[in-house]
Amino acid sequence: MAEAPEPLLSDADREVVVERLRGACGDGRLTLDEFSDRVTDVYRARTAADLVTITRDLPEVPEVGPPALRETNWVVAVFSGSRRSGPWRPARPTRAVAVFGSCQLDLTDVDLAPETHLVATAVFGGIEVLVPEGVAVDLGGFAVLGGREDRTSSHRQPGAPVVRVDCRAFLGGVTARTRPFSRHRSARQR
Repeated sequence: MAEAPEPLLSDADREVVVERLRGACGDGRLTLDEFSDRVTDVYRARTAADLVTITRDLPEVPEVGPPALRETNWVVAVFSGSRRSGPWRPARPTRAVAVFGSCQLDLTDVDLAPETHLVATAVFGGIEVLVPEGVAVDLGGFAVLGGREDRTSSHRQPGAPVVRVDCRAFLGGVTARTRPFSRHRSARQR
């Protein structure tokens, strides 16, 4: 009797593996080149068996329990998008890299230190940094045939945390903007 063929992968199946690779790259387990090569292999994969070799050397992802609040060193998007939001802890510094993609670093649910340092590198891509109202942003660095823009609120609270963003944009852009508090969030924080 002939063996039944293994089911083909869906886009959702592939995205789960890409997210795992993105996490491994953010943790420093994979270089950007390794990440890019493996993502290419994921999109070429046809069955679940094809994915086994791509993630074989990575630690297993825990299935149960709430995620621990861990320090984020890297947020990477290569031919894709990446977003870091919710409660998280920025490393000193946290590096965001967008190459033909986009990154969003949402600091509105982060317990900010007096000074947070971000290094944002955008090459043919964009990086957006969202900060809560009242937080000061120091947007430095440079843009070559690209842009860096500070769209944060001018209502800064005395003694508020400072987010320093060191931009490196090549045919890309880095934007910092204020995200107003929603009613739901404001009530939750009281």
